[in-house]
Amino acid sequence: MTHPQIAAFARVAKENEPPVRTIEGHKTLISRTMHGFSYDPIHDEIVVNSPLSQAILTFRGDANGEQPPIRVIQGPKTRILGADTGALNTVTADPDHNEIFLPVGTGLRGRGTGGVQGVYVFDRLANGDVAPKRVLAGPDTLINSPTPQVAIDSMRNLLIVKSGGALLIFNREADGNTKPVRVIKGPKTGGFGGGQIAVPAGEFRLKSSPEEEDRTLELL
Repeated sequence: MTHPQIAAFARVAKENEPPVRTIEGHKTLISRTMHGFSYDPIHDEIVVNSPLSQAILTFRGDANGEQPPIRVIQGPKTRILGADTGALNTVTADPDHNEIFLPVGTGLRGRGTGGVQGVYVFDRLANGDVAPKRVLAGPDTLINSPTPQVAIDSMRNLLIVKSGGALLIFNREADGNTKPVRVIKGPKTGGFGGGQIAVPAGEFRLKSSPEEEDRTLELL
């Protein structure tokens, strides 16, 4: 197993080319079981969740080597509890609204984190032991998945949560035990497996595995 790192490759890299730079080392606080990160193109920042450090880490876009993050959201007020089961394995930045979304699930094998399952929302500039601005959680949300994923549609002000074989669509500012405004689920959808999700230019893209082709859904 390789050590935890984020590797950046040339855009036109081919075959067995090495990365042009890597973010790695103890000072970075990057840990195992981090299976996705988010890039903020407006502020040129890389946002990473670190499950074993129980933190959200923000790096400069050009970070290299053992550079520490420029901001760390960490501490009991954050309500972030670490786990090695994938319960919080990705994070999503919303640069248009200066927010960071952290989905928290039950974890593989149902071991979870011991915390509230749902979506935690932090201010982009939050640093230190800071409470989330909002927590979307509760039975009415229908968020029930080992590894939920989220995407933001800034054009339509929507939050999309992939959970329990469904796409749950909320108002972006949904808080507490709020029902989704729409649910996409069922055999005709083709199913929604693992992997991160994104909404470029108002279209929803889902990639469940490296072998699967991108699938595009139109968000109305």
